[in-house]
Amino acid sequence: MGAFHVSSTTVPFNLTGHPALSMRFGTSSDGMPIGVQLASNPYAESTILHIASLLETLSPARDQHPAL
Repeated sequence: MGAFHVSSTTVPFNLTGHPALSMRFGTSSDGMPIGVQLASNPYAESTILHIASLLETLSPARDQHPAL
């Protein structure tokens, strides 16, 4: 995947001013990270952050860290 593909998921929110974030939520059977993207109404940053915080408590990837 190129940079264009990645930016295609963020450009709509950048243009409209909607708050959005992406976060890791799990891991696939082959070890690849699985993410979730959240978006909300304009000026609802606190809503996005609250939902992300709740999802983080449920995420099976919460305490997984890469070996350094």
